Amino acid sequence: MRILWLFLAAAVAAATPVAEDAGERAYAHVVALAGAAPRPAGTEAERRGVDYVAARLREMGYRVEVVAFPFPYFETLKVGLEVTSPVRIALNPRALVYSPSTEGVLAAPLVFGALGRPDDFRAVDVQGRVALVQRGEITFLEKVENAARAGARAVVVYNHEPGPLVGTLTRRSSVPAVTISREEGLRLRDLLAQGPVLVSLVVDTRLETRTSHNVVATLAGRDGGRVLLGAHVDSVEGSPGANDNASGVGAALEAARLLRAQPPPWTVEVVAFGAEELGLFGSEAYARSERVRGLRAMLNLDMVGVGPRLLVGNTGSDRRVVDAALDAARRLGVRLEARRMGASDHVPFERAGVPAAMLHRPDDPNYHSPEDTPDKVRPDLLDPVVRLAAAVLRSPSVVAGPGTLQPTAFR
Repeated sequence: MRILWLFLAAAVAAATPVAEDAGERAYAHVVALAGAAPRPAGTEAERRGVDYVAARLREMGYRVEVVAFPFPYFETLKVGLEVTSPVRIALNPRALVYSPSTEGVLAAPLVFGALGRPDDFRAVDVQGRVALVQRGEITFLEKVENAARAGARAVVVYNHEPGPLVGTLTRRSSVPAVTISREEGLRLRDLLAQGPVLVSLVVDTRLETRTSHNVVATLAGRDGGRVLLGAHVDSVEGSPGANDNASGVGAALEAARLLRAQPPPWTVEVVAFGAEELGLFGSEAYARSERVRGLRAMLNLDMVGVGPRLLVGNTGSDRRVVDAALDAARRLGVRLEARRMGASDHVPFERAGVPAAMLHRPDDPNYHSPEDTPDKVRPDLLDPVVRLAAAVLRSPSVVAGPGTLQPTAFR
């Protein structure tokens, strides 16, 4: 009965006055977005999410554009990894995003390549073998390309913390690459310590150019300043994406409602980015466009509905938005910690010279898994994020600065 009410609440959200409990309203959006299926970039499910967000913002009175952009689509069709000697063990791999296919079954000896650094491969013979490496210190792509240059036919990356691992190479790699859990990685290392290990690997993937979309909603202000509130609408393959990132979208929608009811003097944009999970493509498309001209600040909401800690942070030295969030949190009585944080949609804006930051809750045991479902998201954790986001975008400190960026300078 509660779930039915939440679906109805999402459908009539714009017709209802601003509610005291913004968290419940944000949660209704989480259910509407993540209650059915995953929303991988470039799929019909992602487009349904885009249409949902656009409809809600239009109902609030925002001027809404849906902006298409191309991106490199990736899909895993089949993946398998098995130890064939000295014992038979079926493992549970996941293809790294943008891994090429193996073109059939790849059978080869396994060798341990430590962290996958160049020096690690100089210490072992990986020619014609499958390299087993541990996550950490350098990127997945660097590990895979280092192994390929040393002669490896494929790479298996195991997690450095408990549980499975989902990751992206950011572009097509030279050889196939998959991930496994820490537990499976340590089991393979134990076997290697006892003697030679043979494995068979199958990777079948699809890489092609597809279209995703950004929803750009504008609430025009009286002066020339402009600030942006963003959250990505897509999810990874196989995950409903309730916390990652229907929670951020739901919180952004309800912050948009608060801003519509009590608008600041400057222009507010609320943006739902597409194709974040495969490489920040939606935010990159915005940050490389003419739209970035005059933008004074950007606040990103990513994974804000699970976990006791609420963080704010960015990757650079401009703390304007971080400090505005900390100040607003003190005024609202919201506990907020500052940390250095990247790997989300605020990063392309920072690279473009726009002051930016992210609100994020880091402690989600169901991250990028089929268990990232709406029942794991807590409305009481969404509520302070909604109020805090609206307060930050109303803060005069975030519109300070000339706002005369040149987008061609960072293409």
